[in-house]
Amino acid sequence: MDDKRIKQARFADVAARSQRVERARALIDQIVSDQKARGNSHFSSNVYQDEPLLKTGRQMASYLPDRYREMRAISRWDESGTGGRGRWLSEAELFWRQGTFMADFEDDCPYRGNFKSYYPTYNAMSDRQLRGYFTWRSRIRAGELAEAPDAFALVYIYEVLCGIGVDDPLRGFETLKWFCDAWDSEEKDIKRHGLTWQQDYVVYHDLDPKLLAQTPSMEFEASLYAFARALASYRKGAGLDEMDEPSDTVGTTAEAATRTTATRMTTARKRKSGPLPRPDADVASAMLDAAARLSAHRIDTDEFYREHRDDMRAVTASVLVRLDQHHRNTRGTTLVEVLFGKRIEMSYTMFASAVFFEERAHADAHVTLNPLRSYRCTKGLWTCDRVHCDQGRNIKLGNILREIDRRMRIAWEWPRLLDEDGTKTPKYLQKMIDTEIKNQLEWSRAHQPVRIDIDLSKLSGIRSAAAQTREALLIEEERGDATASGSALLESAASVAGVDVPSTAGSRPAPPQASGPAPSQASPSLAKHVDEEPRAAATRPPAMLQGGPFSPEQASYLADLLAESASPRVPVGTSEDMLVDAINDAAFDLVGDTILEFAAGGVRLIDDYREDVEGYING
Repeated sequence: MDDKRIKQARFADVAARSQRVERARALIDQIVSDQKARGNSHFSSNVYQDEPLLKTGRQMASYLPDRYREMRAISRWDESGTGGRGRWLSEAELFWRQGTFMADFEDDCPYRGNFKSYYPTYNAMSDRQLRGYFTWRSRIRAGELAEAPDAFALVYIYEVLCGIGVDDPLRGFETLKWFCDAWDSEEKDIKRHGLTWQQDYVVYHDLDPKLLAQTPSMEFEASLYAFARALASYRKGAGLDEMDEPSDTVGTTAEAATRTTATRMTTARKRKSGPLPRPDADVASAMLDAAARLSAHRIDTDEFYREHRDDMRAVTASVLVRLDQHHRNTRGTTLVEVLFGKRIEMSYTMFASAVFFEERAHADAHVTLNPLRSYRCTKGLWTCDRVHCDQGRNIKLGNILREIDRRMRIAWEWPRLLDEDGTKTPKYLQKMIDTEIKNQLEWSRAHQPVRIDIDLSKLSGIRSAAAQTREALLIEEERGDATASGSALLESAASVAGVDVPSTAGSRPAPPQASGPAPSQASPSLAKHVDEEPRAAATRPPAMLQGGPFSPEQASYLADLLAESASPRVPVGTSEDMLVDAINDAAFDLVGDTILEFAAGGVRLIDDYREDVEGYING
């Protein structure tokens, strides 16, 4: 009975539902068929598409594009390990994988907050910082050096070191150098490690070592190599290497070998105890220049060095070579090793203090940066062969150079001396310095320029004695032939200079009276010249002595000029220019100046010498 009622209730419910559906469909048909309803906007034929949902600023702050979610999904656990066993990725490898995935990604969501991390990576950033980093990186790659936290700069450097976004090693080095040089920050890691990372980048990718020529490390080692090479060159020139090199006595008898060894050691002992040969100028200059760059004491910047440059170079080079030999004898090591340490090969970590990962081990390689530094890679392990020392200015070398400078100033009596700085100088070094200073002073005195002082006041007596000697050496025949020439020349010169010429044996006519004025009657300017050049006219040709210091043609020309003639007489066959030059040459020996000059109206007699010329022409 109950089952029957239940079935009947179900049938009644189904029938009621069917009736409701039919009434709903009828109502819909009625609405659709209505013309007024058909014109309503709800029944238009427009097709609508998806539209973005508007979000608030708070909602946008937590928004993260899918690319970041995919990067975050790169797990630290790697299931593709060898033997079907997974492994945990290191922080560096995870950074490399995430960076490679985001190598070409760009964003536009600046971040104006701060971000600090000791070893910053993508994992250390929040979503907001991560978007801000990739926005900033996009601007950096476009050449715009935008401000950002220093941790962003380190992440960008790590990307370059790992090759993320770098298609060529040379361009990678240029990018790294540009960024490290341009980044202005107080971050010590970038300034301290930037140059080392650049150097490692060149070695790792086997680039041209010249790319590092201007770095402080390469400049220091270049100076150290120049210093060591100059020391070796001076030692070789001084023969000191014979004290260290074994004798080559193979194939000789025992007696000959003994003599050879004794000779070499005797020579070496002489070199050690006696003065060293003077160093070559280029070697001494190279040694002091290199030492000045390495030393804590700038010996090459003071005025004393500029005044005594050669002395300073010679003394410094000799002292340093002697000190080098001293250390070889007493310690079995060189001066360079005492001051800077020995060159040894030690294990090396590429890109230390940086997040760096290499996908595969580096091939075996040997890279030489300079004569004092080389790198070797064997089965992925690197070693560095170099002089391991502090590459700042050397204090020990500075003390040596300062003591040399101080003692040289005392020896050369320089007005500004250097005070003792409290550093105790070994006695053997003091003795070396004093010995080389003494040797240099003796050498300077022995090679100082010879000074010649000429007393012009005695020239007159010398010329007079020479004229008398010449007269005494003439024989009778020569005197007879030279009566019209030599005697006239000598006596005319004597009359001008005021010198008495002694007579010689034989029938020699008395010297004629000179046509020129007596010295006591000469003008002041002429008298001054006669005092300076009393015998100058003795070497003048006889033709110029007829009628005084001027020839008849010259005297006639000068007379016309004195008379202020418009056209002075010029001899036939002679140009006026040549005649003027001859007159000026003759007058120069008398008054020490030219007496004629070319003016706009022709040749003119200089007024200062008019009285002198009148005295010669008119007698």
